[in-house]
Amino acid sequence: MKKILNEIKNHLMTGISYALPIIIAGSLMVAVAKIVGLAFGESNLDAFASSDGIKNWLYLTQDIGFKIIGLMNYVLGAYVAFSIAGKKGLAAGFTAGLIASLTGSGFLGAILGGLLAGYSSEWVARKIRIEGSAASSVPLIILPFITVGLQVLIMRLLLGDVLSWINIALMAWVQKMTEDGTSTVVLAAVLGGMICFDLGGPVNKAAWGTANVLFLSGVYLPAILVNVAIIIPPLGYAAARFMRPHNFSHTLKEAGNGAVIMGILGISEGAIPFTLKNPARLIPVNVLAGILGAVTVALLKAYPVMPPLGGLYGGFTVGNPWAYFIGALVGTLVIAIGANVLVNFNEDTDLTTANRSASEDIEIKFD
Repeated sequence: MKKILNEIKNHLMTGISYALPIIIAGSLMVAVAKIVGLAFGESNLDAFASSDGIKNWLYLTQDIGFKIIGLMNYVLGAYVAFSIAGKKGLAAGFTAGLIASLTGSGFLGAILGGLLAGYSSEWVARKIRIEGSAASSVPLIILPFITVGLQVLIMRLLLGDVLSWINIALMAWVQKMTEDGTSTVVLAAVLGGMICFDLGGPVNKAAWGTANVLFLSGVYLPAILVNVAIIIPPLGYAAARFMRPHNFSHTLKEAGNGAVIMGILGISEGAIPFTLKNPARLIPVNVLAGILGAVTVALLKAYPVMPPLGGLYGGFTVGNPWAYFIGALVGTLVIAIGANVLVNFNEDTDLTTANRSASEDIEIKFD
C-alpha cells in the first residue's frame, strides 16, 4: 500500500512539475502587463479593452496571460496520465482536464481524472492485443475510445457534480482561512515550516504542491506564503556567509555567492551545502526561519492583486510589497544569525555515518 501511495505521489508531482512553466508563463504575462499599466495610472487593465495602441496591447497581454493560466487543468490532467502511461495516456488526460474545467471540479477533478486516464490506458494497452494488420487499431482507435469514454462516464456523468461541490467547498474553506487573521497565521506557519524543512524533499513538495493546486483554482495567498518561504534558506545562508566570512570555508564562501542569486530567483537548493554541515542543528533553524518569515507576511497583510510570482521579485506582484520583503528579511536574519551562532562552517566535516543517517531520516533529497 505504501508503495502504491508513493507512486501516486510521484505521478502527481510529475504532473505539477509540467504545469509549473504554464503557471509561471501566464503569471509573468499578467504581472508585466499590470505593472506597466500602473505607469498609466490604471491597475484594472479591463479598462483598456477598447483602447488603442499600447494600452490595448497591455489588455491583450493580460488576457493571454489569464488564458495561459486557464490551461492548468488540461496540462495537469494530461501529464499525470503521461507520468503513468506515457504518450498513450495523453488523450484521456487532456480530456480529464477539459472535464475538470467544464464541471468546475478544478485541480481535484484534473488529478483524479489524470490518474484514471493513466491507469486505464495502461490496463487497455496490457489487456487488449490484436495481431496482424489490425494491430495498429489498438493505440489509434480502441485505446482512446475506451479511456476517453471512461472519462465521460466516470468523471463527467458520475462524479462531475460531486467533485465540483467538493472543490467549491474546499476553496471556500481555504478562502475563509485566508480572510480570518488567526487562521491565516496558522496556515502561514504550517506552509513556511514545511517548505524549509527538507529543501525539496517530500515535506517541502507537499506544501509546494498544495499551494500550487490552490493557485490553479484562483486562491493565491498560499502561493505567496510558499514563495516567500522558498527564498529564505538560500538568502539566509548567503547573508550568514557575508555577515561572518571567517566562519566559512572557501568552498562554502563560493556557495554563498551563488546562494544570493538562487535566493533572488527562488531556488531553495542553494541552502543544501550549508544545511548538510550539521542537519541536526540547522534544520530547526531553517524551519523557524520559514515559520517566522511566512507569519510576518501574513501579519503584515500581504494580499494578492494578480497571480503571484516566485523569487524575491515576487513581492512586486503582491499588494503591500513591504509585507513580502520584510517577511523575507525576518527569515533571512534568523538563519544568518542562528547558523553562525550554532555551527562552525570552517570545519572539514565529511558526512559521517551518523550525519548521513540523520540526513536520510529527514529526507533531504532531490529528484
